[in-house]
Amino acid sequence: MSQRSMRALRRECEAGLADLPIPAPFGIPELVANMEAARGRRIVLRELPDRLARVNSACGLRLKAGETSFVLYRRRPTTYQTQHVILHELCHEWFDHGTSLDAEQLRRLLPVFDTSLISRVMESGTTVQARAQYDTHDERVAELGASLIPRMAREVPSDDMVGRLANSLARPVAHRRRGFFLRDFFRRD
Repeated sequence: MSQRSMRALRRECEAGLADLPIPAPFGIPELVANMEAARGRRIVLRELPDRLARVNSACGLRLKAGETSFVLYRRRPTTYQTQHVILHELCHEWFDHGTSLDAEQLRRLLPVFDTSLISRVMESGTTVQARAQYDTHDERVAELGASLIPRMAREVPSDDMVGRLANSLARPVAHRRRGFFLRDFFRRD
């Protein structure tokens, strides 16, 4: 992807996330609650048990049916990676991305599920997205959005004592190149 198209994708993503109700302090359950209130849809997060996970199965999956969206995710080696998978699927929800998988792709990504179950899900008109490939525009938007949300969350001011302390420690008084240094004090002009 060229620099120009990456910048355009970032602008598109930032514009789409501008109204995302990011909680302060940030947390996935709080973000989900805010998204539910903003969109009027129920969002259910569920971790896929290890016994259902396969090496080539999806890291995350979003099923959108009726007034409820289900976000299924596999626990990753680190908390950060698991959060990223969840945020990726929540970005699909926020941007209201449509179906991007067919029944055969879903069967390959979720081999532990019965073929008839997958067929019924697909025939019911349920929107299905799985985090396993990144070659579509929707996947790129969701992937970038999952990276931007934690950064945006750090910029949300918090009124509680812990939030104010974290905010003050996260932003040093001066940038090193612009700061006051001892050598500047002894400089001869």
